[in-house]
Amino acid sequence: MKARFKYRIYPTLGQKHRLSRLVGSLHVVWNDSIACSGGKVQTLKEKKTTNSELQKQFITLAKKTKDRVW
Repeated sequence: MKARFKYRIYPTLGQKHRLSRLVGSLHVVWNDSIACSGGKVQTLKEKKTTNSELQKQFITLAKKTKDRVW
């Protein structure tokens, strides 16, 4: 049997700002990784990129670019 719990949080203004910043950065990285892995499979018929490769490519390198300093 699986249990499910519901939680409700009431963040402060500073926490709301940090949460929106986090979700925004996750949205950008997710879209970039989907575009990369989906494009490779469809166009080049290559193997799908692994999760660790995507993390190195998009999360680690995104932190080092000036456009994506979150």
